[in-house]
Amino acid sequence: MRAKDIQELIICGLKTQYCIDSNCRAASELGFKVILVEDAHSCNDTELLPASTIIAHHNSTLNGLFASLVTTEDLRF
Repeated sequence: MRAKDIQELIICGLKTQYCIDSNCRAASELGFKVILVEDAHSCNDTELLPASTIIAHHNSTLNGLFASLVTTEDLRF
């Protein structure tokens, strides 16, 4: 990505508490500007928490320090 002068990553997809969380944190630590599409990542309910709570928690935790949040409606390329 550095060879292609990529400086910003837009992250969405599956498994909020694993892949999304890890990729936001790693990309940020590597110096990339991270945009997390807050309504474009998901996961399954667990025995302890519904998916909506997991997603909201990670949006809150990642926002600011590791990523900037944007909705799909507001995302612009």
